[in-house]
Amino acid sequence: MTAILLSTVGAKLRRDRSQPVGLLVRRGLRYLWELASARVRLRGATSVGAHARTLGTPNIDNQGTLELGAHVLLRSVNVPVELAVSPGARLSIGDGCRLNYGVSIASTKSVRIGKHVRMGPYVSIADSDFHDLHRRGVRPTSRPVTIEDHAWIGAKASICKGVTIGYASVVGIGSVVTSDVPPYTIVAGAPARPIGRVDEALFEPETLP
Repeated sequence: MTAILLSTVGAKLRRDRSQPVGLLVRRGLRYLWELASARVRLRGATSVGAHARTLGTPNIDNQGTLELGAHVLLRSVNVPVELAVSPGARLSIGDGCRLNYGVSIASTKSVRIGKHVRMGPYVSIADSDFHDLHRRGVRPTSRPVTIEDHAWIGAKASICKGVTIGYASVVGIGSVVTSDVPPYTIVAGAPARPIGRVDEALFEPETLP
């Protein structure tokens, strides 16, 4: 385990070798701490991929299946990231995803987040409305949420039940997404509407690490 951690830090240092040595050392030590502390802070998850990192401690309520991929980063620096999974439900977060502080994800049936998805602060995702419109004590039927690879969800956006966010799409700050977003599409507003396109020819998918 130690050898793997040192190897990863070494690779990052070589990548950033143009930076001052002191800064690189501090970054390396911080990276090691993020890796090491994640094993404890993410112990409530069902499975955690290699090199998952945390800044601060997320709130995890996992009564179903919670899967975190490799190189996931949860930034609970100001407000904790919240991950809640109901009994029998599944929440999967793919490799290389980055969730900023205050992100709240609730899965009562299925929420699937692809690889290299970025979420700004206070993003909210839920696959259920939790209360029936007329019978508030009754939970309505859940509808799965899917966020495909390389999507970018802006701060304070809300993703509602039954929605699929397409590959490399962008959701604007404060948007409320109530319907599917096609791949490479930029949406904004409440409810969110298309306002532009990501240029497929210029888009460069992220790779690990």
